[in-house]
This record gives sequence, structure tokens and C-alpha cells, in this order.
Amino acid sequence: MKIAIIAPSSVPFTIGGAENLWWGLLTSINQDTPHQAELIKLPSPERNFWEIVESYQHFCQLDLTYFDLVLSTKYPAWMVNHPNHLCYMQHRLRGLYDTYSLGGCTDLNVQYPQEVIAIQQFMSVNQGRRSSLNDFFLKLAALRAKVDSTSESLTFPGLLIREIVHFLDGVGLAKTAIKKYTAISYTVANRNTYFPVGSSVEVIYHPSNLRDFRRGSSDYLFTVCRLDNAKRVALLIQAMHSVKTNIELRIAGTGPAAESLQKMAGDNQKIVFLGFVNDQQLTELYADALAVLYVPYNEDYGLVTIEAMMSAKPLLTTTDAGGPNEFVRNGETGYSVPPDPEAIAQRIDYLCEHVQEARQMGLNGRKLVQDITWENTVAKLLGETKPPIVSTPVKKRKRITVALTFPVFPPRGGGQVRAFHLYRHLARWFDIELVCFTNANDAPLRAEIAPGLTEIRIPKSAQHQREELAIEQQVGVPITDIVMPQLYPLTPAYVEALRASTAMSDFIVACHPYLLPAIQAVSNQPIWYEAQDVEVALKQRVLPDNPTGHKLLDATRQVEQECCQASTLIWVCCQEDAQRLNQIYGVDSSKILEVPNGVDIETVNYVSLEDRHSWKSKLGLNASSFTALFMGSWHSPNLAAVGSIFQIAEQLPQVNFLIIGSVGLAFKHEKRPANVGFMDVVDDETKAVTLSLADVALNPVTFGSGTNLKMLEYFASGIPVISTPIGVRGLGVEAGKHCIVVDIEDFAEAIAALKAEDLTKKERRVKNARQYVQEKFDWQAISQRLFNRLTQLNLV
Repeated sequence: MKIAIIAPSSVPFTIGGAENLWWGLLTSINQDTPHQAELIKLPSPERNFWEIVESYQHFCQLDLTYFDLVLSTKYPAWMVNHPNHLCYMQHRLRGLYDTYSLGGCTDLNVQYPQEVIAIQQFMSVNQGRRSSLNDFFLKLAALRAKVDSTSESLTFPGLLIREIVHFLDGVGLAKTAIKKYTAISYTVANRNTYFPVGSSVEVIYHPSNLRDFRRGSSDYLFTVCRLDNAKRVALLIQAMHSVKTNIELRIAGTGPAAESLQKMAGDNQKIVFLGFVNDQQLTELYADALAVLYVPYNEDYGLVTIEAMMSAKPLLTTTDAGGPNEFVRNGETGYSVPPDPEAIAQRIDYLCEHVQEARQMGLNGRKLVQDITWENTVAKLLGETKPPIVSTPVKKRKRITVALTFPVFPPRGGGQVRAFHLYRHLARWFDIELVCFTNANDAPLRAEIAPGLTEIRIPKSAQHQREELAIEQQVGVPITDIVMPQLYPLTPAYVEALRASTAMSDFIVACHPYLLPAIQAVSNQPIWYEAQDVEVALKQRVLPDNPTGHKLLDATRQVEQECCQASTLIWVCCQEDAQRLNQIYGVDSSKILEVPNGVDIETVNYVSLEDRHSWKSKLGLNASSFTALFMGSWHSPNLAAVGSIFQIAEQLPQVNFLIIGSVGLAFKHEKRPANVGFMDVVDDETKAVTLSLADVALNPVTFGSGTNLKMLEYFASGIPVISTPIGVRGLGVEAGKHCIVVDIEDFAEAIAALKAEDLTKKERRVKNARQYVQEKFDWQAISQRLFNRLTQLNLV
């Protein structure tokens, strides 16, 4: 087979991880397989609007039909049209995707010429259509001839070029264009909008091109990277100023930030800049390091991680580093800490004081990555995986099937967030399948959404959807979950998917009680009940006081009681829920485990109060403006909370109130105060920016059960929080120390007081809250505690 590896050549030319991948694939295919490969690169400058457009157009026009297979890894190379096209994704143009909102690009008020509006309309009706590309580029050529290059509409990065790149990527990466989707990491595979909805993406790790890794002495700390802001070497320099141990940090690499980093290091003798080092020097530097430090922001993969572990060195990274966290297991192969200089310094001192422990972590890391070889990478890419020469007995991992009434990925609402993060961390020890219902017009899906975690998504049948809507019209509120016990048989595809999954599983989890009848219809395996709420108490607040409402409430009580009785274990979010289940159904307390709601610390960026003001300035916002944020899904306690916010907003006309999440959809046609805005459902990047700009986060809920995930996310991001007593239920937080807790009637007064409060006092409170969440409610720690408890019960 003749294979073309097609890639962009950066202008000006630089060597990085992408080049490492292409050269490694080229060499391995030609030396380790019967196939022949050629690396074809086109110059691809991306310094302005029109260079981006031209680069995409050049790859669109490239004819590679004389090859049997085309392999692309990066924009805009995947625009090549070939009948046998494999995408091995490194990343999209990140400045126009996952980091776009961080760049302060706000051209929403630009008045576009008619030619631009016509192009936008053309894109909207031609999504994914390769046949439209000729006309599209002709329209762009006409635009270039008429509109001056300095026009606001042609800024880069900017809204129009972002729309164009998204449109073109949608064509190049369409399901009809790509035979197989793969990615270099789960970090890449799980990024929003990177792959077509419903596509299956295989993650294949690749090695470094360095050779002759060895384990030497433990003399110093080491890092290597391009010296620019994204790699955050400044964090390491700040940390070294606080390190107590007398040990050097040797920094290899060059880049635009080199001079400023050297100034930051000052006369600190413990920080040594090595500049450029060749491959032989690099392997020697890895070999004799005590530990490797690597703290980039949201890295796609991070070859430094693999190189460090191949050298049997522990890696110290940060919780928001992205790819490195797929290999760093705290206390086993290294450490992942918050992106804070003091936290990094403390862990450096720990490694220096526990050298033998650090060496064992390095050995663990080498064992973890030892099978990441070019031969294995190429074999997996080409679907030609060979059996190992020596068969090593492997202990069989137990399997769990989870039945859900809703899809999980990407996680948006509280139930989705809990399911995704709890089970992705449990997948360290179990193979887990989530068998989920989704809407009738959605596509079926089977995809690995995290290592060891697979989501199987089954659309409701048309009859199922019709009958559900008919009941919903009678009660006036969503009842997808409540009617599931009676309607699930109308979707036989779900029953068969659940039967197939449970046939291979050791345990079955009912996530909420409503699919218990479906589970019992297909399996006799032990059932664990994940009680995210006390359902009968929650639904009593939602359902109308009429015969249909009463009937549905009785059905909820019955299925919840049966689930409590049939389950061998019940997981509750807080002790209050355990007590209520005991009171209502007489549940045996010995089979109840507390598995609290959590937050994925590694994905929530802590922003200090001082930095919040600078963020506002960068985005052109009034630094003195004051924004109160509320996040929530379309959930009855949140609906009532928005009603309370309307009343509070009328009392505080100088405060801006921002509400994000699906709860806003219920108020589309409602009259609201002028200082209340809605953003509805937003992507993770938009939410992160919003969390970094808000001055206070609110949780004015007055009823409900379980615990509020929004509270943990607020705390983790560094926002001052005001909550009702109900809002902090089950969290164990201290009023005053972690947040302000007042009754709903006192919210307006509390917001006004916080606005005028001393900055030092506010900063102390938010830092206490962040630390508390990190210690008690990080999903990784929660899943570890649950696994330990299951081990004690001899279930694993």
C-alpha cells in the first residue's frame, strides 16, 4: 500500500511535536511494515486572514489519488479529498477553537459588508458539502477584491475567519470524507467540536523520536520546551523562588519568552537556562534528573511526558495541563497539582525529601508507557495490530453497565457532569459502559468517551417519543425520566443494547431508579442504585396537583422504593438523602454509601480576584462593573431560583445578573428586569470565560435534595459565593469561612455588602473554598474513596 502523510509546513519553519509525529510515522511505515510512505508538506503560513484562506484552498486542490491511503493529522491538511482518508488528529487551529475565547476576540459589534453576510449565509446552508467549495472560494476571492484587508471584518483572529475555518473543517472532516477518526490523546478526542457529532474516535498514543532512554542518577530537576507563554515556564520559576531544597532546575529550550524568563529568574542560582540542546544531550539530561517538571496549559499530548517516563522519571505537572494528566497518577507516576507556584514548590520539596519514592514513581511511569512504540502506533492506525510475542497473563477487569435515561457526553447538566466524571475515574479499575437513551431525532452512538468508559446512545423510537410528549402536554413539565418505567419497552433497540451490555457485566448501576424495570427484564446481576436525589421529594415539587400528576408521583414512589429494595448497594450524594430514604422507605443503612457530587479540579481554572479585574480590562469591559452569576439546568429548584433573581435584580439595578444554562430556555418569553441576561447552554470555553469574569456567584435555591454541583464549580474557580442554607446542603462548608450563607430574603443586602467588602477578606474566603473543594470534592479523590470501599466489601 502506498501511503501519503500529508502535512502543513509552518512559515517560518519550526520543529515541534507535529514534526516528531510525521517523521516517526514515515520512518516506521517504511521500515517496519510492507507499505511505502511519503511525507508531503505544503507551506502554510497563518499570519493573517488571507494566508489562512489560501492554505486551506491549496490543500483542497491537491490531487493525491495516486496513493492508496492518505493520512492527515493537522489543519489544513485534512482538506485533501481522497476516498481512503484517515485522520490522526493532533489539534485544530486552537486559536479559533478551544482557546478563541481566551484571546479577548470580541468583534460581535462589527458592521459586516453585504459580501460578508452573503458568505455567512452561504456557509450556513452548505455545511459539510464538499461540492460547495469551488463556489465558496470564488465568493472569497470576490470579497478580497472588494473589501480592504484592513477592514474590521477581516481581523485575525476574528469572528469571520473563525466561521470560515469551522466551515472548511466541517467539510474536510465530515463523516463522508474520513474513513477513520483517531486522536493522539483523550484530551484531543474529548474537545468540544473537534469531531463530528456521533463519530467514533480511537485514541492512539505515539512515542518520541528520541532513542536510548536510560535511568541515571537523581541530581537536579529538569524541563524542556519552547519558551513561550503557553508552556508556562514562569510558573516553575516562581515556584523555584519558594523551593526550600538546594536543588537546580535546568531549563532546556529557546523561544520568544526566553529573555523575560531569565529576568524573572534573576540571580537565583538554582535556576539554570541551557538554551538549545541536541537529542543526545536531551536524553542525558532526562537520565540524570530527579524529576521532570512540565506545566503547559491544556496541552494536546505532551511528548515531554512520554520522554520523562521512558527515562524512568516522575513527572510533576498541573491539573489544567491537559494531555500529561492522562499518564500522571498522583503518588504512582508523579504528581498533578493546581497551577499555583506554592503548590508546585511544596511538591518539589516533597520529591527531594523522598528520593527513593520518586525513583519508584519513575519506574512505574516507565512501565506505564513501555508499549507506546512506533510499531504499535502504526499497527493500530492501519488496523494491523499484531499479537504480542510473549503472552503475559492479565487479571481480568470487572465490568459495570450503567443504565441512564439521558445521554452523557459532552457533559452539560449536573446529572451528566456527575455521570461522566464519576465513571471516567472509576474506569481506572473497571471497564464501564453507559447505556443511554437520547431523543428520537438523535443519531445512535457507540464511542469511548474516556479511557475504559464507553457510551452507547440509543434514540427513543418514534412511538416512545410521541407517547412521552402526549403525557408531557397533560402535566406541563418534562417527564422523560418519570414515564420511562412504562415507556421503555417501546424502544426495543434500547432493551437489546442493555441486554448485550449486561450479559458481559459483573455489576449493573441504575443511575436514578427509572430504568430498574428494564434492568430486571434483561439481567439477574447485582444492582447498585446511584441515587442522585430523593426522587419522590423532588418530583412532588414539580408535578401538578391533578390526577395525572398524582398518578406519576405514585409511579415515582413505587419505582424508587423497588430500586431501594432490589439494590445491594445505594450511592447517595449526602447523608441527608440517606436519612430521607431510610425514613420514607425503611432502607437498610448498612448498604448505603455516600458518594458526593464533585468537581473536576483539573478543568476548572482558578482566577484570583485581582486577575478578574485584569480580565475585564483585556476584554474591554468596565472594570468597575459588578456581575452576579447563576448557573443551572432546566430543573425545578433552578427555575424557582431564577424567579428569586428577578426580584433581587429589581432591588439592585446597578448590578448585572447573568444566568447561564438550560434553565434560561424556560424564560425565553418571560418579562424580566433590564439588568438580567441569559446565555442559555454554552460550551466549556465560554463557561470558563464567564466564570473568570463574574464578581459573585449565586445559589438562591430554596428546595431540592442531593448536593449542588454548581457550588463546587463556583468554589473551584475562585468566585465569591452567596448561597441559601439549602444551597450548601450536604457539603459541610462553613458559613463565612468558605462562602456567605443567608436566607433568600437577605440576598440583595448580602450582594450589596459583598460588593463593598474588603478585597483581602474576599480573597481569603475564596482561597479557603478552593482548598476545601480540592481536598474533599475532587472527582479523582471521590472515585478513589469509592473504590477503596468496594474493595473492603470484597466486590473488586
